[in-house]
Amino acid sequence: MFEDKRKGKKKLGILIMGLMLFVAFSISYYINMGTENEANSFNKINENLKVPESLKNFTKGDVDNVINEDEIAMEEDFLLNEHHKINYVTSFTICGHKIERTKNLPPVFIGLSEEEFMENNTGWSLAGIYEDIITLTKDIETYCPRHFIIGIEDEYIAIYVYNDNGEKILKEKTDIIIDTLTPEDQIMLQSGIVADTEDDMEQKLEGFSN
Repeated sequence: MFEDKRKGKKKLGILIMGLMLFVAFSISYYINMGTENEANSFNKINENLKVPESLKNFTKGDVDNVINEDEIAMEEDFLLNEHHKINYVTSFTICGHKIERTKNLPPVFIGLSEEEFMENNTGWSLAGIYEDIITLTKDIETYCPRHFIIGIEDEYIAIYVYNDNGEKILKEKTDIIIDTLTPEDQIMLQSGIVADTEDDMEQKLEGFSN
């Protein structure tokens, strides 16, 4: 009777161990399958993110060449037409003022390239072309035409102005003889006295005539 009980316990123990092994094998199998599926999914994502071979050899130099070719093509095709206008900007460095004048494109410039146009505008720099406006700039080391220069002309006090090209032009010669002035005033006049407005100029002249 004791033998039957021991045999029964032994069979039960073997059954329990077999069941535990089965459960452990099943868990291990599903874990491995899940890991493999994740790895496959990750590999597929990586495959999608790979750079195609056709693009791997497309370097920055190639991009620059494409851009430069487009710019060259635009420059070569650029010709002036009747819709263009020229904006001349003159900067007078002594007073710091600027004068801008916009003109219609003269017929003689129609059909010219950018290079040909600049050859006909010596002394000017091309600041840019925006839409139909061509902007040219130039710096001149004088006062602008808004100022008056009180100086000497033929032993008399005279009034000078500068034109848009920076050229000094005699505006008026007064009847004030410089010999009647003090040596200090004569020295100042030889250097040139600047008046910023017409009223300022008249006040300075009155000072010399008194």
